[in-house]
Amino acid sequence: MPPLQDNTKGVDVTKNLTYRVILLASTLSRSANRSLPREAGISVAEWRVVSIIGSRPHISFNALVRTLDIDKGWISRTLAQLEKDGLVIKTPDPQDKRQFQLALSDSGRALHLKGSGVSRQRQQKLESAFSASEMRMLESLLDRLQKTAEGMD
Repeated sequence: MPPLQDNTKGVDVTKNLTYRVILLASTLSRSANRSLPREAGISVAEWRVVSIIGSRPHISFNALVRTLDIDKGWISRTLAQLEKDGLVIKTPDPQDKRQFQLALSDSGRALHLKGSGVSRQRQQKLESAFSASEMRMLESLLDRLQKTAEGMD
């Protein structure tokens, strides 16, 4: 276990794990914000929603919110735009008429396939920095870090 920081000195946040994770996420987000619109014609925000609906057909709005862990209002606005663009179809939930299910239209499915290609290329490039065993270890460490972070809520 690494030694604790010296409490007699101020903290340099750039040395904190939180800062490093946020910096990495920000760098990856900037890259995606450039490549997805150019290569797939969709924003990162829209891609997140399309990707989840495309991989989980007939997902409920609430399940989408839980999966993305993003503000309901943001997801509602994004869904409204995707529906207006003819990419997402809302249908009443047969078990609960107050809820609705989400699915991709034919053009939404085509966009999901196109965006998936871009996403796979980005993922392969990132994974190429690691051996297979390093990648398994990284995934395990990220899972552990996620559980620890959730315990801090």
